[in-house]
Amino acid sequence: MTSRAGSLVPLALLLLGYWCPSLSAQLSRPDATTPPQELPAIDHSEASADNEAEQPSQESLSFTLPAGEDFELPSGSWTGRVVGIPEPEPIEKRGVPGLPTFTRSIVVQRRSYRYTMVGSDPFLARSGRVVVPLQIIPVRVVFNDGTVLDPTLPGPRCAGAGDPLTNTLGSPLFTDKDYGEGINRQYVEENRRVEFWAVTAANSGYSVRVAPVVLPTLTLTVNGPSQAAPCGRYVVLQFSSLDALLRTSGIPSLRKLGISPRTFPLFLFTNVVTSDPRFGLAAGYHSAFNSGGTQTYGVAEYDTTEFDRNTLDVSVLAHEVAEWYDDPFGNNATPPWGHIGQQTGCQANLEVGDPLTGHDLEVTMPNGLTYHPQELAFFSWFFDQVPSLGLDGIYSWGGTFKSPASPCR
Repeated sequence: MTSRAGSLVPLALLLLGYWCPSLSAQLSRPDATTPPQELPAIDHSEASADNEAEQPSQESLSFTLPAGEDFELPSGSWTGRVVGIPEPEPIEKRGVPGLPTFTRSIVVQRRSYRYTMVGSDPFLARSGRVVVPLQIIPVRVVFNDGTVLDPTLPGPRCAGAGDPLTNTLGSPLFTDKDYGEGINRQYVEENRRVEFWAVTAANSGYSVRVAPVVLPTLTLTVNGPSQAAPCGRYVVLQFSSLDALLRTSGIPSLRKLGISPRTFPLFLFTNVVTSDPRFGLAAGYHSAFNSGGTQTYGVAEYDTTEFDRNTLDVSVLAHEVAEWYDDPFGNNATPPWGHIGQQTGCQANLEVGDPLTGHDLEVTMPNGLTYHPQELAFFSWFFDQVPSLGLDGIYSWGGTFKSPASPCR
């Protein structure tokens, strides 16, 4: 789902309060006396390991959003968020390889739910390591008031050291760290293991990770002004115009550089969010569309505005990458849950970031920076599993959720 960013104009949050424990606790195996879990019935499995993503060329790409529909500042009170944009059932062309995925079903209160996730099946003892190519496309946004927001360049002094792209590559999302297993892994890679700890603890070889590569910068020219932030400047783009441009021009133009249905292109902005009447202000989103197979993709910002302590550095990126892992096509249905995180009503899909928007964890990396990836809800939280399949029987990695989701009506 789209990730909610902090409210910008003015700062009016419906997010949970800032909470930032350190991810330093050692992992532990489930107690031997824990009752066995009822495993979902397997439906289909076709995951396989991939090699590192292709090396990029240095070709530059430039686009202009159409005048008159490219930019709109929000008015009144806005609440930021991160969203997932569901698409029709994936349709893959014969002979066109797609993402490595597995599909299962689970029964909750006599209703069957079918879900597809990226990677190999954690419920199979023989499942091993899967690597998915992930292409980062930095997006340089140029405005007619002279503002340039470019993730490859350092920001103002208040934004701290380094540039957003370099800091993103050094973050827990793409740089390994030992979270207590004695093996270095990426943040979402480790989250997948602890989310299904009851079945992955005995299989140290189980892993789903991404292989990041940086493609040439995409330059986007926008006919509109920027706006002052506590640190630097920010802008709001119309979601519909931006997404249409990425689908019809951006992604097709990048095919020759290796983007395909078997990879995950991630468009990296800095301090750029989108607005849409359906969901308000969005700091990121993930979606999919049919283009010679089912192409998944993501859009997210590295935030340095200091508008909101709940939306720092890679918080939005962690939200989107994790939701792509567990709900790549945006159509994994769940029992209704809601009135929590960024959801003020009811929601019924496996968007693992949405229930905990505003809950960030602290992870200090070898580059000396402390990052704030978002805490993520576990599979068992959505599907009313007691006990949880998760580490130590909890329902989210940071331990905020200690029981399944309450039914939403």
